[in-house]
Amino acid sequence: MRLSFKIALLAAAMGATALPAAGTGDSTLRSPVLDPGSCAVPLDASKRPEGGAPPVLVDGLGFAGLEPDSRNLQARAWFAQGVRLIYAFDEVEAVRSFRKAQELDPNCALCSFGEAWARGPTINLQPRTDELAAARAAARRAVALAEHLGPRDRELVNAMAIRTSDGPAFSNAAYADFMEAAARRNPGDDTIAVMAADARMVMSRGQMRAGTLAQQLLETVLARSPDHGGAIHYYIHLTDWIDRQDLAEPFADRLGRIAPAASHLVHMPSHTFFGVGRYSDAAQVNVAAIAADGRYERRVRPPASDYRTGLLAHDMHFAIESALAHGDGATALAVADRFAGTFLARGGNGRFRMLGSATWYARGLHGDPAGVVTIAAPSHAAEKVFRHYARGEALARSGDAAAVRAEAAAIAALRAGVSAPSLGPGGTALATVMQHVLEGRAAMLDRDFRRAEAAYRRAMDAQLAARFGMDPPLFWYSVRRSLAAARLARGDARGARAQLTASLEHWPNDPLALYALSLAERRLGHAAEADAALARARAGWAGEVTAVPLTRI
Repeated sequence: MRLSFKIALLAAAMGATALPAAGTGDSTLRSPVLDPGSCAVPLDASKRPEGGAPPVLVDGLGFAGLEPDSRNLQARAWFAQGVRLIYAFDEVEAVRSFRKAQELDPNCALCSFGEAWARGPTINLQPRTDELAAARAAARRAVALAEHLGPRDRELVNAMAIRTSDGPAFSNAAYADFMEAAARRNPGDDTIAVMAADARMVMSRGQMRAGTLAQQLLETVLARSPDHGGAIHYYIHLTDWIDRQDLAEPFADRLGRIAPAASHLVHMPSHTFFGVGRYSDAAQVNVAAIAADGRYERRVRPPASDYRTGLLAHDMHFAIESALAHGDGATALAVADRFAGTFLARGGNGRFRMLGSATWYARGLHGDPAGVVTIAAPSHAAEKVFRHYARGEALARSGDAAAVRAEAAAIAALRAGVSAPSLGPGGTALATVMQHVLEGRAAMLDRDFRRAEAAYRRAMDAQLAARFGMDPPLFWYSVRRSLAAARLARGDARGARAQLTASLEHWPNDPLALYALSLAERRLGHAAEADAALARARAGWAGEVTAVPLTRI
C-alpha cells in the first residue's frame, strides 16, 4: 500500500472563504491533517528493503526495558537492540536484530515474539500486509516456545498470536483490545502500557481526542520512567494529534540525549518544539538528526529502504522550515542545498517535489537576490511556481515592486495554463497562496496598503482552506501576520493586533508576528505589552528583528 503523504489530503477544490475582520476563527492546525501519523513521508510502504551488510550492535539507541528468556548474553544484547529499534521506528533493523538473537538462542520465545512485533503495523507504516506471513510465522514460533515463560511474558506472546491470527490482514482491533486489557491487569508494567497505547494509536490513524486511555497509559509510564524513549516517542505523536504539544515538552527535551544514535528519536522533539514555538530548537534537533542518520548509515550500512529515505527528507524539510521561522538563513540555505542535492538532483523530483518547495523558500528569503533571479527554470509546473515565488521574495527584498508583480502574474498564468492539472491539489494550493503573497508584497512596496491587505487576505484564506497543518507547514509562515502588517501600515493598529493575536494562537512565538504585535501595542499606547512582545520577538529571531520592515512581515 502506498502511504498517503499529507499533500494528497488537501482539499481538491480551493474555495476561499472570507474570515471575520477581527481575526477570529483561524482553522490552521498545529497538528497536521494526516492519514497515518505526524511523521508521514513520501514513500512506498510496500517496497521491501533488500541487501545490506550484516547487522551490527550499536550504542546510543535508547531505552529497552524488556528482558528476553535467554541466558545467552549476545542474544540478550541483540534482543534489547531490537526493542530499541522498534521504539525508534527502525523496524527493518529491528527484525534483523531479533533474527540474530534467534540464531544465537533458537529456544528464546521472546526473540521470536520481537520479530512478530517488529513486522506489525505502526503509526507510520500501515497496513503492512506484506509482512503478515512472516509475522505470523514468528508469532507461532514464539507460542511453541512459550511453555517456560512467566505470566507477563505469556501475555506478550499471546498478544502477537492475536495480532497475527488467521485472516488476510493484521487483527489490529483485537490486538488493541487485548493489550488494553493486559495493561489493566498489569498496571505496573511499562512495556505492556506502552504497547497498549501504541496499539490504539495505530488504530486511530492520527485522529485521537484528549483524555484517552492511550494518553493516560503513556503519562503514567513517563511519570515513573521519564527516560522511556518509546513512551516519549509515542507521547510526542499523541500530543501532536490532540494539539497539546506543551504536554510533551519536558520529555522532548530529554529524548535526543537518551538516544543520540537513533536519528528518528533525535528528530522527534522537533514536532513538540515547533508546536510550542521553539523554532531554533526545532531546527537544531533536525540538523542533529541528519548528522546522526549519516553516522548510522556509515556504521550499520542498513539495507536500502524507501522509508528511511523518506524520513531523512522529512528531517531536512523540517530543519529548513524551522530555521526560516527563526530567521536563520544560513542553516536554511545549508540544509536546502543538501536536500536539493540528495533528493532533487537525481530524478527524485516526483516523490519529493512538494517538500522541495522549502528549498525555494530558503533561496528566496535568504539567498543572494542576483543569484536567485538567474536560477534556470525547472521543467515541472509546480517547481516553476516555486521558482517564481523565490524570485518574487528575492525581488521584494530588493524593493522592485513591478518585478514582484510580474512573478505573481507568472504564477497566475501557470495556475490557468495547460500545465495546471499537473500541479495537483497540493501544488494548486501552494500556487494560490504564493501568488497572492507576492501580490501583497508588491502592493506593500507601492504603499498601497488596502490593496496589500486584500491580497494577503486572499492568500490567508487559501492557506486556511488548504489546512496544511504544522508538520511542519507546507507553506512556511502564517500569512495572517502579513495581513496584520498591512493593516498596521495603513494605521489600523487595533485590527492588526486582533489578527496577530489569532495568528500567534496557532504559530506561537512567531518572532515576526510578535514584533508586529509590539508595534501595534505601542501605537495603542500599551507600552508594557509592547515591550514584552518585543522582548519575546528578539529572543526568538536569529538577527535583529527590528530591522525587518513591514513589507517583509
